[in-house]
Amino acid sequence: MVNSVLKQSRQRLLMGVSFAGLGLLTACGGGGSSDSAGASGGSSASNTLSGTVAVGAPMADALVRILDSEGNVVSSGVSVDAAGAFTGVTLTGTGPYRIEACGHVGENYRCVYSVSQGAGVANVTPLTTAAVLLATGDSPEDLMDGPGTSLDATSIAAAQTTLRTGLAGILADAGVPSNFDFISGDLSAGTRTGYDRVLDSVGVTTGEANAPFVQITPRLGTGNLYLESGQAAQGTLTVDSQAANVSLTGIETLFQNMSLAMANDTACRANLPGLLASTASMSFDGPSPAQGPSDVGTLMCDFIGASDEGPGFGVLFVSPTLGRCDLSGTDPVCRVSFVLKLQDGSLQSIGEEMAVVREGQTWKFKGDVNPIGIHANAALQRTQTFDSTGALAYTEHSRAFQFDIQAISGLQCAKVTQKDANGAEVLLAYYKRYSGSPQRLSVWRDSFSSLLSDPTDAGGQLRGSDDTQIQLPSGTGGDAAITNFYRGGRTVKVALYTDANCSSAMVLDGRSEFEVDMMGVPPLSDRIENFPWPILTDSTVSSLRTLALATGESTTFNASWTFARGYTGLDSASFCSDRQCGDQSPAQIGEVGFSAAARSVAIPLANPGNGTAVTTSGFKMLVLYGRTGEGMGVQNNFVHCSGTIDGFGQCQ
Repeated sequence: MVNSVLKQSRQRLLMGVSFAGLGLLTACGGGGSSDSAGASGGSSASNTLSGTVAVGAPMADALVRILDSEGNVVSSGVSVDAAGAFTGVTLTGTGPYRIEACGHVGENYRCVYSVSQGAGVANVTPLTTAAVLLATGDSPEDLMDGPGTSLDATSIAAAQTTLRTGLAGILADAGVPSNFDFISGDLSAGTRTGYDRVLDSVGVTTGEANAPFVQITPRLGTGNLYLESGQAAQGTLTVDSQAANVSLTGIETLFQNMSLAMANDTACRANLPGLLASTASMSFDGPSPAQGPSDVGTLMCDFIGASDEGPGFGVLFVSPTLGRCDLSGTDPVCRVSFVLKLQDGSLQSIGEEMAVVREGQTWKFKGDVNPIGIHANAALQRTQTFDSTGALAYTEHSRAFQFDIQAISGLQCAKVTQKDANGAEVLLAYYKRYSGSPQRLSVWRDSFSSLLSDPTDAGGQLRGSDDTQIQLPSGTGGDAAITNFYRGGRTVKVALYTDANCSSAMVLDGRSEFEVDMMGVPPLSDRIENFPWPILTDSTVSSLRTLALATGESTTFNASWTFARGYTGLDSASFCSDRQCGDQSPAQIGEVGFSAAARSVAIPLANPGNGTAVTTSGFKMLVLYGRTGEGMGVQNNFVHCSGTIDGFGQCQ
């Protein structure tokens, strides 16, 4: 479903701080020997390092940082070209050299990691990130600080063997040798062949449970692979029998041609319909989606060129990352990211669960992958309260899932389930139709707001027309569903029904059940503190404490932060003079977007005449929003309180 309003996507949790709403919308080659240059540093006569940064598509706006074995910075801010390549980095110090590349994948900011023992070639991909973790047993971001000698050639070789064993079918499908070196092997980003097809064929995530882990999910098959350093692999990956017959190369050409069609209104209306599938469908939250290439093309051109909400022509479609593919029908269908590069250079996702379809021998844009809009998102929030002296007095964390299920005509109930490590279905929640004309279904709860496992429970109720969020309790009570996503896969199944008791299946396009990818998974309760939260600088905390602004006046609030470990792709901020601070509230006196690579921002503040004066002793809150590389929404609330703070962190 395309987002109807083009603005910064924010996943705002209604926990601890009451916001008005929740903004969840949404290589050539194949050669290479076993651990050759990646383990030995290659045989380059020079003392330089080169490589390719890729995540199944070139990483946009990527920068590379390299450390030597002692933790000294060899080079930083190394640019990566449009093809994903970095070249000619002169090495100093001693190996092994740790490599970090950070940039945009779709609209999400992500870092990937690699290692080289010396000069030569070192690719940086999700699979080299996995190798680094499995070689050391540490989270890769933790290795980018201080000495690091554990990434020796032997441990890297063993890690790559583990990966190649689990990916045997994926490598064979891509025509890549079974002894392929993920670090030094041939890689051409965006070609969607060879090593690049391998990257397209799997989703690779890293996280921390009992120990740091690697999770790999297939995009051209089924299964789930869970790996920890020194432990036996759990799960398997199976490649679809039809995968070998599906070329991915035309997807890049399709998106390039769609970008050309965005030049102006005339080009859009003349050329875009020919790039759309015969089964194209697209919805803007409404009950009736546009159908067919002509109507969908008109809808997209109207949206892009809209004077009030549209981004305007001259935008470009970003090279897409691939999602899960359905190869069961005559025409293969693959989910893709759907992101625009705006004229100011910023990136904006304009749809989730979008797809391309291969009609005959040509890839076409399909639009909505499902006949109903369903989105699955995760969100994480931290609220820190500072007292009148600037000391940190209280910290609170919250986690949530949100499932947006479009309330199409006739739909009365939906059941959302996930798989556990054994493949068994586990209930997450029931959703039902609120009275009136809601846009989406609401969570089925009891009078205490707890989730109900029986859709016929006489005590069940719906809290409102937009209650779609499932708050996860702290401790182990909220960890079970998270662990299932780690061990059972990153998808949920949504079953639709025409009656409120969830007994009569609703069939759409021959199906009543739909699998949807989960955008991110929150950390387990004992790992929340270890999440890469931003830490405000002392000067920012002081400015928050001392800020005063009369009604009708304006100023600029300068905020800066660091990270104790890793990073989070923060990309927007707001400033509030009251805890009740929605987008249209006079209490929101500042709002700004910025680059996810930034570590500081200047927020223009304007206190409206219908607002209240901001005083040094009054309530003030700085909010930083962002997303992880997987798309999980992250919200950071920094509250100033000059009064007493109760046991729930509320400022009195």
